[in-house]
Amino acid sequence: MEVVYANFKQRYSPRKLIPTEVKTLGDYLLLRRIKANLSQPEVAARTGFTVRKIMAWEHDRAIPSANEWEGLKPILGLEDSLRPPS
Repeated sequence: MEVVYANFKQRYSPRKLIPTEVKTLGDYLLLRRIKANLSQPEVAARTGFTVRKIMAWEHDRAIPSANEWEGLKPILGLEDSLRPPS
């Protein structure tokens, strides 16, 4: 059950559900992070990126650049074939 208030601004964005199949790059990054047993803050600390940036990638609001992808590869075990265009 969900209650909706007309004049209520939501303070936080809704949490993204864990996908059962990969449909977007964000789903792929989220599943790789979960498989590596890391939280968003842990990935941020290891890569030097912000938690907001990682969240934006996982929610498909941004795409990691080639340099960012290279920083994520060793931590999440990413594939070169899925690298976003430069």
